[in-house]
Amino acid sequence: MCHVEYIIKTNQKEAAYVEDDEKWYVIYTRTGDELKVKRLIELLFCKLKRKSIRVLIPKRAIIERKGKNRVEKIKSLFPGYVFIKTCMSYELYNDIKRLPRFLKFLKDEAEPAEVREEEIKIILSLVGDSDIVGFSTGIKIGGKVKIIDGPLKGFEGLIEKIDKRKGRVKVRLNVSGNANLVDLGIHIVEELDNGEFNKLSEVS
Repeated sequence: MCHVEYIIKTNQKEAAYVEDDEKWYVIYTRTGDELKVKRLIELLFCKLKRKSIRVLIPKRAIIERKGKNRVEKIKSLFPGYVFIKTCMSYELYNDIKRLPRFLKFLKDEAEPAEVREEEIKIILSLVGDSDIVGFSTGIKIGGKVKIIDGPLKGFEGLIEKIDKRKGRVKVRLNVSGNANLVDLGIHIVEELDNGEFNKLSEVS
């Protein structure tokens, strides 16, 4: 638990913050530099300065075709996004902004913007303990697919498009007011007359 009051200046206004708990924020960097930024934060702040910062890079597992073979790949769920959970202060804010490869914090009226609790809960429930969104399973019901197992179970309302041929679903996730349409993998099965399931397709 911490209690810090600080002021951050933006081009438009000054914003005063009083933090009583650790909050989630998003650092935006170049796509492909996410892991480098994570390692810098863990080395410079967590290890050397003994700061309490949790760094999260949500990832997704997908299957891609490579010739005749199918290869599992791990890719960033939000390219360019590095999530951090910390008790923000003016000093820490400025130290992070000096990092190599740092571009900016995501912001709303003032910088940095907190990730809303309902948004981070969805992301954390999807990635679980591994920080990776694994595969979900869906049943073909008529012309639709119902998600019955895996990280997407219970989040059918967020699914905007289902591609049964490729075995993928597009899910809309919001982060600090920014809508992100992400592509996730599902295994699709068809219910048989005897109650068993027959796999139709996998991610391709």
